[in-house]
Amino acid sequence: MRSGEFLVSIQIDPPGVSTDLKEFQTTIKKLIEVGAALFDINSSRRISHDSVELAVALARRKIDVIPHVTTRDSSINGLLNQAFAAYSLSKVSAFLIITGDPYEAEKAIIPSRGVFQTDSIGALKAFDEYLRKRMGLGIALGAAVNQNEPDLEYEGIRIQEKESAGADFFMSQPIFSALQAMELLNFYHRYSKRPLLVGVWPLVYRKTIEAIKNAKIVGVSLPKEVYEESLKFWEREDALLEWGLEGALRLIRFLKNDGRASGVYIVAPSRNPQVLLDILPDIL
Repeated sequence: MRSGEFLVSIQIDPPGVSTDLKEFQTTIKKLIEVGAALFDINSSRRISHDSVELAVALARRKIDVIPHVTTRDSSINGLLNQAFAAYSLSKVSAFLIITGDPYEAEKAIIPSRGVFQTDSIGALKAFDEYLRKRMGLGIALGAAVNQNEPDLEYEGIRIQEKESAGADFFMSQPIFSALQAMELLNFYHRYSKRPLLVGVWPLVYRKTIEAIKNAKIVGVSLPKEVYEESLKFWEREDALLEWGLEGALRLIRFLKNDGRASGVYIVAPSRNPQVLLDILPDIL
């Protein structure tokens, strides 16, 4: 980000309850072969492989990574220990610090919504104080922007508080249209000049489109006109796939030409990053 390069990160979900990582490793290999060089790794609410440990494994292969770290999943001491180990073992040097959505009550292993000793701002302060100032680790800290928050003044204040707490860069909620992109960039740059990675989520599956439309995914908003356009392609899976990928490609080009975003992260549709293989050569 400091070099001014337009970054493209592939957002991946950790593999679920399986000790066989061959499919995951094959997917990463294929993405790298078409030019992918940066991956940000979700922290799952389900039982799955840990985002930081996966980041360690990928970083050992000289792959750039941004693991998501949530205050939902561990105490602050635990999160600091994870990040310290990741830096020491594999020089993982960037972390996205978020509060995280609570565990779903009906799926929780024990009746708890999560640890939540503090929120993302408290965690950023702890990472900045202990890992950077006291221990001298050369790490970059990221924070989230929710441009779909109904009270945008409140969200703007949160951006400034996160920046003061130690955030070096920000990652937005996904967008689905050029208008959403413009509104996000105009809003964000009123409050911060730090690098911003904009989320782009290819709309290639009906189930995903319906879930976003029906507000099943917290913080994500699908414009009515984009949803209505998608309906034209619902009868054919291949047509919807092509439409969704082309739309994502147009958005990424728009953001790159606009010049105010430092890059994008592309959400892997339905946890299947290989869907992106056809468009990545046109982006990277």
